[in-house]
Amino acid sequence: MKLYVTGRLNYDTVIQIGAPLERGRKYVGSVVAEGFGGTGANIAVAATRAGAGEVYLLAAVGEDLAEKAIAFLRGEGVNTRYVKVFREATGRAFILIDSSGESTIVTLPGANNLLAPEHIPKDIGEASGIVVANASLSVAKSIVTQATDAQVIFMDPGTLWNPFELGKEVRGECFILPNKREFNQHTSFTSVDEHCITIVKKGIEGAVAYVYQKKRAIAVSSLPLEELGMKIVSTSGCGDVFTGVFSVIYLESRSLEKALLYASIAAGLKATKPLSYDSPKRVELEKAVEKLSKYIAIHEYSL
Repeated sequence: MKLYVTGRLNYDTVIQIGAPLERGRKYVGSVVAEGFGGTGANIAVAATRAGAGEVYLLAAVGEDLAEKAIAFLRGEGVNTRYVKVFREATGRAFILIDSSGESTIVTLPGANNLLAPEHIPKDIGEASGIVVANASLSVAKSIVTQATDAQVIFMDPGTLWNPFELGKEVRGECFILPNKREFNQHTSFTSVDEHCITIVKKGIEGAVAYVYQKKRAIAVSSLPLEELGMKIVSTSGCGDVFTGVFSVIYLESRSLEKALLYASIAAGLKATKPLSYDSPKRVELEKAVEKLSKYIAIHEYSL
């Protein structure tokens, strides 16, 4: 399996605070973890750990942290051939996590904003699948226009641009993976593209896959972590892990239900760790699926 992933590459600082955030209030926090992250990097690492054969990250990094970032990615098995280095500060993310593990993120894009269509390789058509995360719309369009009808496109751009509009230009299979807030924002001013399968990630409420062409939906619950004696440490990166693992398992199996199951369990396990990229490796994931799948409810209903 050859997979391209494009999106942001950041350096994350995870800060623990004692209470939920409130406007106008002051907090005392402590740094509990630091390391590389960003939606693109998180998805690429998750895909590699989930068993993808070749994962190429299309991203940008500043000269200040380029050597360390590339070493980290290569250590995870991610191919960094298309990671561009610029004379700009590396993107930063400050992740505030409260006592419940809920995260609030402040991002400084830095070098991420410099990735442009001319940096996109011309051999994208050779890949089995392409994950288009939070790169710019111009970069996303340049990738989609190169993609063939034999490739699967997975789009997870956050609020940066509307994937339902771009989904209309995808020739092959297409998945759109917003969280609940992003889904509501995008669909408030546009019709949903029925060509693409939409998977809404709802955190502790699980996820729902809407297969509009077949007038059906598949709902999957989240792992009941606290009931299983596991502590929620940080929700940051859970959605990215979901997307990365879902992409790999779907490309392997072509089973929507299996991909949803594996992605839900992987996202739950990530919530027990502070760093946003820290998804389970395939051996760990397989053991977790065998042990924990009985706690995941999957049911189908008509739209």
